[in-house]
Amino acid sequence: MIQVAVCGVGRTGSEVLRAVLDSDRTQLTAAFCRAGSEKAGRDVGAYINRNDTGVLIREISGIEQTLSETHTDVVIDFSNPANARAILRACKKSRTNVVFCTTGFSEADLLWMTDFALHNKLGVVFAPNVTLGVNVLLAALKLVARALPSFDYHITETHHNKKYDIPSGTAKKLAAALLEELPAGAEVPIDAVRAGGYVGMHTVLLASDYERISLTHESFSRRAFVEGALTAAEFILNRTGWYEMEDVLGMRAIELAATAVS
Repeated sequence: MIQVAVCGVGRTGSEVLRAVLDSDRTQLTAAFCRAGSEKAGRDVGAYINRNDTGVLIREISGIEQTLSETHTDVVIDFSNPANARAILRACKKSRTNVVFCTTGFSEADLLWMTDFALHNKLGVVFAPNVTLGVNVLLAALKLVARALPSFDYHITETHHNKKYDIPSGTAKKLAAALLEELPAGAEVPIDAVRAGGYVGMHTVLLASDYERISLTHESFSRRAFVEGALTAAEFILNRTGWYEMEDVLGMRAIELAATAVS
């Protein structure tokens, strides 16, 4: 059974808490909220409208001590990029692995995180969009761009009106995957829409003068993020190194095989 701590207990984090408690493969060891949050001190069960669990929500500032006391295997993070360094430093001391499901990291953040994780032999899955389907789309786009390099490509991403990073981390990752395969000088514009309660939708339009293809992934439930996060947690257990969802799903090996054939 995987001992899991959850950072970030907002809408998606709450769904992760429910899933961890419901699964016979995981046990909840801790939950963390931002400093000064009114959620601190509440029992996780009461917070998600269930019976008390004995696990209290704690402020993120106490993560180092809590991880050392609970023998946590994996931290699933749905909080904020600003917490990443504190999470990794705490995980170094407790020898805990991490699944980062947060978006909005700067290049400097990622360079520091990667170097810190590898230097200290931690296991990290970096998944700015942890849903299973969008990561299959990511791998498929590389094959499409390789086969249709002369087409024009355009991405439109739609999210709820409280999402702060524009464009989304997923949209930027999709664009980067395309640009890896397209000829030098190619561009992949991104349009961002923030409206209502959209969970997340990404559409990639590719067109020539004579035909077009539209590929869309839509998450219509936050449960899609939960399933991906738990899959990543199972993958990273007892591993060291820096991984992405392509590794978790075995898509990178498929891409390498396709490259070899072509």
